[in-house]
Amino acid sequence: MSDVSSGNSSAQERFDGVGRFLTAAAGVFAFVGGMGLIFAIVVTCVSIVLKVTRRVLDFTVSGFANAEAWAGIKPILGEEELVQYAVGAALFSALPWVMIKRGHVRIDIFEPLFGGLFNRLLNLAADFSLLFVSYMILTRQWYLLFKKARRSQEPMPELVWSGDWQGALGRLRVQPESQILSMKLWPFYAFAELCVAFFMVVALYCT
Repeated sequence: MSDVSSGNSSAQERFDGVGRFLTAAAGVFAFVGGMGLIFAIVVTCVSIVLKVTRRVLDFTVSGFANAEAWAGIKPILGEEELVQYAVGAALFSALPWVMIKRGHVRIDIFEPLFGGLFNRLLNLAADFSLLFVSYMILTRQWYLLFKKARRSQEPMPELVWSGDWQGALGRLRVQPESQILSMKLWPFYAFAELCVAFFMVVALYCT
């Protein structure tokens, strides 16, 4: 009997150790996402200040001064794209932390009316739903990263697995770019894929 209890205790300790590791890793992802949000806030505020300053100068001083003196004062180029991708990175980074801390939105108005078993079943169904959502996002992001090549070109994973790094890098150079800043989009997809993969692991652990 003592052997069974000691075995259960050891398994519980290992499970708790995995939970502590996942919590710490999720905290790192959340910290990175927080830095992305701070970056988006700074870019937005600086761009607004520059825009307002330019309009004030044009309205008040342009009548008797050369407008070329403050021609360089203008909003940050590609502000919308920078904010968009920074907020997107923050969103994906926060998913594991929200999942492991169960910080997602819950409608618990009717929770006191249900029994403990039914509430546990609802929580289990919600966990499975989030696990399914993480799988769907993961596979979609994988398609965006490694979608089938045109004509007779080899798919990207085959180039990597065969060691054709030159061909893989050449394929990355022709990946889609953002419209304003011409930033390659594949690094954002790759980071989102990493976040969602970890989110799926956390969802599986919580389930």
